[in-house]
Amino acid sequence: MKMNWYSILKKSTIGLLLFYVGLVFSQVTTPECVCEDPTNIWYKVSTFEPDKGKIVRLDMRKGQAFTDHQYIYISVKDLDTGELIYIAFPNGGDWVAQTPKDPFLEALNEEFKNLEDYLRSKDSQEIKKK
Repeated sequence: MKMNWYSILKKSTIGLLLFYVGLVFSQVTTPECVCEDPTNIWYKVSTFEPDKGKIVRLDMRKGQAFTDHQYIYISVKDLDTGELIYIAFPNGGDWVAQTPKDPFLEALNEEFKNLEDYLRSKDSQEIKKK
């Protein structure tokens, strides 16, 4: 079998040229990335009843803060709707958000506690099948 180096070189050059042209056109036709700078944007899950659970984007670049000696209020704009959002924090002290308890997880924890108590009462460390 006789190899023709010229035809192999010609085919590989054409193949590489088509590959590079494909790369250039793929870069030209891709849409531009419209990326936002996430600096000074807060994301919050809404607790307001009409749109409860919706993600709200808060513009923290500018706003107002004031106090009534019991709470600190911050008013900022929602980036999507443009309406004012008020955030309240207790003035002077720590706070803990109340989270709703899941009845299934509570029952599961109770079952594990009962199992641990049972194992301790039998001086056992493991469960064996009979």
